[in-house]
Amino acid sequence: MDIIKVQKQAFKHLAEGEYSQAGELWQTCIDAEPTERLNYWYLGLVWLLQGENADAEAIWLSALAEGTTAEIDAGMAELWEILISTGNKFLRDRHLHLAEKIYWQILELDESLVEVHYNLGQAIAQQGDLERAVNCWQRAIDLQPDLMAAYQNQGEIYQKLGQFAEAIACYLKALALHPDYHIAYHLGCCLCQQGKWQEATIYFKRAIELKADYPAAYGDLGWAELQQGKWQEAITYFQQAIKMIPDFISAYSIWAANSVQQGKAIHVNAALLKALATEEQIGLIVERLREAIELALSPSSAKNNTLSNQPINSPVALAVNPPTDFYESTQQWAINNNLTSSHYINIYPQNTLVLTPPKTPETTINFSFRFSHQIDLRSSFVAIVPQGRYWLNADESASAIITADNRILGDISPEFPILSPGHPDNHPSKHSILSAKNLPAIQKIAGTVAVLSGLQNQVYFHWMCDILPRIELWQRSGIAQSEIDYFLINAKLPFQKETLNILGIDDTQILAPEPNCHIEATKLIVPSFPGTIAWMPKWAAEFLRHRFLNTTAATSPPANLLYITRHQAANRRIINEEQVIDLLANFGFQVVTLESTSVVEQAALLASAKVVISAHGSGLTNLVFCHPGTKVIEIFSPNFVYHCYWLISNLVHLEYYYLLGEVPEGFYLHQILYPNPRLEDIFVDLDKLQKIMKFAEIIKL
Repeated sequence: MDIIKVQKQAFKHLAEGEYSQAGELWQTCIDAEPTERLNYWYLGLVWLLQGENADAEAIWLSALAEGTTAEIDAGMAELWEILISTGNKFLRDRHLHLAEKIYWQILELDESLVEVHYNLGQAIAQQGDLERAVNCWQRAIDLQPDLMAAYQNQGEIYQKLGQFAEAIACYLKALALHPDYHIAYHLGCCLCQQGKWQEATIYFKRAIELKADYPAAYGDLGWAELQQGKWQEAITYFQQAIKMIPDFISAYSIWAANSVQQGKAIHVNAALLKALATEEQIGLIVERLREAIELALSPSSAKNNTLSNQPINSPVALAVNPPTDFYESTQQWAINNNLTSSHYINIYPQNTLVLTPPKTPETTINFSFRFSHQIDLRSSFVAIVPQGRYWLNADESASAIITADNRILGDISPEFPILSPGHPDNHPSKHSILSAKNLPAIQKIAGTVAVLSGLQNQVYFHWMCDILPRIELWQRSGIAQSEIDYFLINAKLPFQKETLNILGIDDTQILAPEPNCHIEATKLIVPSFPGTIAWMPKWAAEFLRHRFLNTTAATSPPANLLYITRHQAANRRIINEEQVIDLLANFGFQVVTLESTSVVEQAALLASAKVVISAHGSGLTNLVFCHPGTKVIEIFSPNFVYHCYWLISNLVHLEYYYLLGEVPEGFYLHQILYPNPRLEDIFVDLDKLQKIMKFAEIIKL
């Protein structure tokens, strides 16, 4: 037997997560060479990764049972080295839950290892458990009080959570240990969040001392001075920031002049940047700056705006009492009312979505991708609700199914913000309808209405992933179409009409919900959402592929390199898209516009893709039609990173990467230009784009 060859095969199986095969091979090595301890260490590791800690420890102890004290010490040192190096490799490769298992095991053997506490915090933080990560770093600090990186990591977590006092305390300790311009800059940003403008200027200036060519620090220093009424100083710092980013200013100016979607904000922004770049007279700059700030603070722009905390009032509703209670789930309603067998039809059982973290050359992944390695998605069903009511608010950001006893059904009454399954703020007790003063007048409909409408129905992603799979649930329920008088669903947009026609929904049966809709039907047929809003299970992806992807496209090998442009969209466009397209053209990329393309054509196009690059937007919904292994690079504004297309990539096994755009002018000056982060246009650093393409092995440089 070639032991070396068997060991190599065992290592390969271990790296690929094939633990049974790896364990069998390591046992084979032990049978052949019972005195070689290395085989025992790795066999125990296999058991550990499968969650069998006791079996792992028993195997390791069996290798040490008859050794001398020196041999035991040497063996333990060898075991620790293997465990630490394997844990660190898993951490680098984003097998975060496996790294966590190994680090916990190491700490059971020796609780004093600072590096392990620190790396355990990294593994836990990137799975979204921020509080436990902070505690791990605190233990590392307790063991080594000068561990600057742990203080910095804690500061970043607290800043992300909006706990600015705690963030400041951590950043101050980190800065005292190591003068770093990033830390000083973040200190300034946290102080701005507290309104401590004078103190913020100190740390922005400190950041500039440490890195003189740091335009973001100049831009935010200008904002801090502006808040103190120092217009001249503020403008001077804004000008210094602008001087350092001529590529951004030039690209924005050209893009604004040629933008398909002309809007006042774009022209106001361009005028302000031009005035700062060309050092116009102070009076003109002040005028341009005031105009930009006033526009940024206007109600139409201020939603989600950190510059303004003023509430946006919704239209006054007519006096109908809202629900005051809830059923946590539709199944609970059915059980409580003895309706389980007649009014609750289970279609797909609860299932688990296994998540592979996105790929990035950075040392950690963005906060928006930090989830456990698996997410439980609730079961999918169809409910029959006698005398049920449906309510949709004015901006389609909240809806509810209301029972005859005036309670909402929590699991089919979604609202924004969209949170992950199981998130405590997703609980129906927190639904906005329960605290509303009143609801619109009820429109009564005699007959049976199937509720297919959801949130933001005009958005292609929500339509395809949240709405259409509900039709699959209804069609599997056994309820005949002839039993339904109306389908409550939108059908105005071309992609809505096309998909409904393919799925067999008769135009004459469509009842379109209007904003502030409140209806009551003799009977509501309510398919659940496939999982929760924006979190669909694998069956929903398979349904979309089956119904909209033709056989030829599904089986043809992918070959195309696609760049999806958003130049016709109203937001999240690439500011320097001409340069991006020129760069991608050098590597054979094809530019595609999806707005005027049918759903079936989009499905076939994406099925042909070997690589897809795009800014975050609904066109990436069509990733669901890609072949497994297709490489995806999604480009985000750094202030709005959302995970929905990464989730789709997990469902159909794509190789997903992401790239953050640049905010070179500073956070607060950028907030003047883009008060709503969801709508920010994106400036792409071409060097970083090439770096991520090389990292993904799309190109070679």
